[in-house]
Amino acid sequence: MVLDDDRQGDAVIEVAMRLFAAFGYDGTSLQAVAEATGQDPAWIQERFSDKLGLYLAVIERSHQAERVVVENALSALPDAADRREVAAAMYRLTDDYLRFCIANPQIPALWMHRWLGDAADIPDLERNYALRLINRTRDALRGAARAGLIDDRVDLELMVRTLIWSVYGFLHGEALARGGSSLADDPETQRRFQNHLHQLVDRVFKLTED
Repeated sequence: MVLDDDRQGDAVIEVAMRLFAAFGYDGTSLQAVAEATGQDPAWIQERFSDKLGLYLAVIERSHQAERVVVENALSALPDAADRREVAAAMYRLTDDYLRFCIANPQIPALWMHRWLGDAADIPDLERNYALRLINRTRDALRGAARAGLIDDRVDLELMVRTLIWSVYGFLHGEALARGGSSLADDPETQRRFQNHLHQLVDRVFKLTED
């Protein structure tokens, strides 16, 4: 029974994530989640307490998935011996993060709703989730800066945020894909953007010689 409840809970979280990503926290009701999942609203309330509890479960699920991608990509950075290896680690980070966001567009959408004032009455989401990964990446880059492998004049936190803003804007901003096709169906556009991120990393951190 517990296993069945866990599976049902996971299914509710996945559906709720899509609804929160589409309509925001403020625009999504527990009733809408219940109707989309076919679950009894009373069961959802018993499992997650209320809409806030469900939303926090969604944010936690998305954060853990994102954390795995970031941690795996950063694993090579502390052992980087030269700028070429730093560049390879940062290329992996940007490429893996871009692929993750393309495969899971609902996760960037959750945070973009938040940026627009959604769930404004819920404090500390950024500090408890987004900032953890930003700071983790910043601190890994600080080690490379101390070792003289990247330009130590760069504002590392803003650079990490710039990469995130760029990916989010690419996915949810102006469409670059030809003929109105989606980015997921346009490998050439994805390749162009990957190369652009690599160039951004190279130029800001001065990893390659002009």
